[in-house]
Amino acid sequence: MLAGVIFLAHLDRAPTCRTADSRLERLISTTAAAERAIEYCQARLYHTIDDLDGDGRDDFIVVFAVEAVMGNNSMQYLAVLPSGANWRPSVLKVGERGQRFIEGIDVQDGHIIVLETSEYGRGDAMCCPSVDGELRFTLIGGRIVGASSAPPKNDMQPTRSASSRHRGPRS
Repeated sequence: MLAGVIFLAHLDRAPTCRTADSRLERLISTTAAAERAIEYCQARLYHTIDDLDGDGRDDFIVVFAVEAVMGNNSMQYLAVLPSGANWRPSVLKVGERGQRFIEGIDVQDGHIIVLETSEYGRGDAMCCPSVDGELRFTLIGGRIVGASSAPPKNDMQPTRSASSRHRGPRS
């Protein structure tokens, strides 16, 4: 019993990544529940300086990660939360363990979402994707769609790969 009390006391001091926007938190928890997972909040990435939907106000972009409760799988999702009063977020799974890890978010030309990635190369350990890449998306009609000139085989294929690089372990 005492060990449980100490553990709970420690949880009160645990870092949090929760935002003040309950809609975002609900979106993430609903996505995690659908995957039978929990959020790994230390992997959240944010971007809020571009107007993707053309309403003259900056929109909110977040990449968040969820980890399976049973097993050792993690998945990453891109969510675009428009600034308009008619709030309808768009969410797309953009990576998972063994495929890629999203490292950063950028927006080019005011409407192209660029996700900087680490892709798994031949021989990479599951902890350590080593190949630079990127994914490109845009928001059309409130939906996230691939933004390459020729549609990829699926929306999760990188549009370019660069040279390999060494990265530390990732769990």
